[in-house]
Amino acid sequence: MKAYRLKSVTYRDFKSKIDKILKNIPALGKLLTSLFGVSEYYILEFFRKLDKKFGFYTMGFVNRYILRGRWGGRVLPLNINIDLNTKFSTSQEILEILKRSNVAAIGLCYCRSTQRKYDKPNCDHPIYSCIHLGVGKSLYDVPYKSYNLKKVSKKEIEDLLLESDRRGLIHQLIYFPNPQFYYVVCNCCPCCCVVLNKFIKYGAPQMIKSDFVAKTNLDKCINCGTCETWCYFGSRYLKNEELKFNSQKCFGCGICVSKCPNQAISLIQKEELIEL
Repeated sequence: MKAYRLKSVTYRDFKSKIDKILKNIPALGKLLTSLFGVSEYYILEFFRKLDKKFGFYTMGFVNRYILRGRWGGRVLPLNINIDLNTKFSTSQEILEILKRSNVAAIGLCYCRSTQRKYDKPNCDHPIYSCIHLGVGKSLYDVPYKSYNLKKVSKKEIEDLLLESDRRGLIHQLIYFPNPQFYYVVCNCCPCCCVVLNKFIKYGAPQMIKSDFVAKTNLDKCINCGTCETWCYFGSRYLKNEELKFNSQKCFGCGICVSKCPNQAISLIQKEELIEL
């Protein structure tokens, strides 16, 4: 595939007439989300074939210039990675969402299964890792008969999330037609995930930050560089053997929190950020 850069649409505000209609008529958003969710496998497969034929990231082009960022991922951290003293809305992170959701099933990850089918495998993360569920007043329930689903308990879902966190995977709500309507929770790796991989490489499709940001306790930090290794967004790096942190690049995923050997990192709400 050709090397090029699509301008990022990460920070777009969804305040158009369409979004006002979706807010006033959430059933419409649920319908659109349901249709896209059921069809996602076939949509992604169609664009994969176009990419292979023309050597161009066509889905990124469509998402930026036609969908205008209406398909993408919204990063959410696990409860266990958030500072105990931080006050937050339960709608902002995954385990609380699961507790008040009707979990449908775990689905086959299109990204990893496709990567292993057509390319040389370069990760050992689980294939069945996409969590289909419905939460909130304006969000919809994914149909049970969607592509390659298997029904599981909430406990199994929580175990999958904890294992994904251990593996350093990014938890994302995959949404359409705007971030208020999502159809799946994905546990994404930068090597395979269509959303995460293409965002890191080209700035598209859209990724939205969580409402949290990492904070480092410099008294505990030993400048080991472990967090730099696990930060896929480049917000943490060592310079002259000293940790540097760019809060503007932090997506608040919480992976650095779980990977820090000295427990020097926590997630706080952005309003509470103390610059290093």
